[in-house]
Amino acid sequence: MQKPNNLLESDVQDELDWDPLFDNSRAIVKANDGNVTLTGAVDTYYDTILASDDAWSVGGVKSVDNELLVGLVGDAIADADVAADCLDAIDRDRFVPKGAVSVTVVDGWVTLSGEVRRHFQRMAAQHAVSRVDGVLGVTDNITLSGDAMPGDVANRINKAFRRHAIIDDSLIEVSTSGHIVYLDGEVGSWYAMDEAADTAWEAQGVTEVVNRLVVVP
Repeated sequence: MQKPNNLLESDVQDELDWDPLFDNSRAIVKANDGNVTLTGAVDTYYDTILASDDAWSVGGVKSVDNELLVGLVGDAIADADVAADCLDAIDRDRFVPKGAVSVTVVDGWVTLSGEVRRHFQRMAAQHAVSRVDGVLGVTDNITLSGDAMPGDVANRINKAFRRHAIIDDSLIEVSTSGHIVYLDGEVGSWYAMDEAADTAWEAQGVTEVVNRLVVVP
């Protein structure tokens, strides 16, 4: 049963307020037939990520359009300082190979480039810079070198799905082409869809996951 718009808006707002890491004082929530739009402003780019995750976690949400703007409090931070802080954050992350990722910053927007072997290393770099003050957005151009992909990778991914309680009853079809994995079908929640994509990314040799799953609450 679909939630009324006002109830869904209230639930999402309550979830944002419940998150101790997120300041929702300037965030506005609107809902229309399960489609949630977030507007307003937040202090950091990382806050926009938290807001999306919180909104998706609410039952009845079909999609999230995150239009939150990053509004710095106080003086703007120079691009050179942002870049230096981003490089320091990446260097301190134990999952990112030393020297593998470079950073450029223009007007607060960070672009990551370089090459790593696995997707989790690329995500670690993105996560590290998202917490840096002064970052207004991130473009991730890091490429994957990729290991050899086993011939039975689709079967291995399906077995991994069955081991996860949150997605083991979902209707997911896995197919591959080269180093690309395609996910098609239906899942019961955003968490299941996110977990399915993350699980596919964990397979050896995967350089891209095309997630065409549909959330059917």
